[in-house]
Amino acid sequence: MKRTATVFVAAALGVTMLGACSEGSSAPGGGTEVAAPSFSAEDVATASALRQIEGHHIVAVELAEADDMTGAQVHAHHPIDELMALIREEVAEHAEDGDAHVADLDEQTQAAADAANAEDAEALTSATEETATTIETAQAALPEGDTYAFVGSVTADLLTTAGHEYEEAVVDGELELLVEYQDAYAFVTVARSLYDTIAPSVEAAAAEEAEEIEAAFATLAEALPGAQPPATLADAEDVAAAAAVIAHELEETVGALVPETSDAAEVWANIHTLLDEIQSTYEGGDPDEAAELAAEAYLENYELVEASVIEAAPDVNAELEPLLGADLRAQIAAGITAEELGVMIDRARELIGEAMEATGAETDH
Repeated sequence: MKRTATVFVAAALGVTMLGACSEGSSAPGGGTEVAAPSFSAEDVATASALRQIEGHHIVAVELAEADDMTGAQVHAHHPIDELMALIREEVAEHAEDGDAHVADLDEQTQAAADAANAEDAEALTSATEETATTIETAQAALPEGDTYAFVGSVTADLLTTAGHEYEEAVVDGELELLVEYQDAYAFVTVARSLYDTIAPSVEAAAAEEAEEIEAAFATLAEALPGAQPPATLADAEDVAAAAAVIAHELEETVGALVPETSDAAEVWANIHTLLDEIQSTYEGGDPDEAAELAAEAYLENYELVEASVIEAAPDVNAELEPLLGADLRAQIAAGITAEELGVMIDRARELIGEAMEATGAETDH
């Protein structure tokens, strides 16, 4: 799986950082200088996708308990529709029994979706709890998956993603997309839970930075208090700024890899490249890889620029978002012909051109 739309940078050399969480590491809070982490941005992206599955399930259960089964169904299906394609290969590769983890996740996410469809809140809760346990095991199997640096990196990535989701949800102070608001709430909730596992050590090692992190989380909690938005909506810039503060402090204190979003022109160029790869990979007889590339084009690229398209060309987004978001993968899974896939990709390129023109983006593609 490639990480094309987001670049990660390591903490600068010489910064005092915490040691690893795992047994035998430097004592937490000792101010030990640690080497640059051996895990990769791809590992962080995999763990972030796993945790996003957890976030969707948290919201699904919360909505089911509030008797909003329609909303619960949407979020229970998101892991299957959007995220599983991103993690299968990486989880299977890194864990000794990775194939079993993937099989468990496929079964558990489907069970959650089925329970939501049946409006069975108890079964939904049970399925999501089983999924959360598997996610913990799968993350721990990733390189340095239980270290402070890795947990901090995943926390930062989730918060950055939440900022993008909130930007799509709230435009000019008005709620435009409830589901994206709920996505932001879900990812902040999981990020908070992850940070809590390393917070005592951060506080012991760097009290001032820990206070700044807590203040930023308080801002996010006020903006995203639950699955239903507050009466007064926070500005998207404030949400993004709070997420950035936490990411920066985690970079300084635990050596987290911090996501830095590429500019719009680079994102659009990435999407064009991925569309080429989807076509060639499918024609080469590997529909599973083509579906994964389609997921990457949407989740790791289009979602970064979607808010600007919604604002400048909502009609274009209304067709382009589902085309990239689910339709390509659904048709690939259905076994359409290469020619039919080519027609879909050509249409996506036409819409991308319109979106770029509307948003003022420029690329050499």
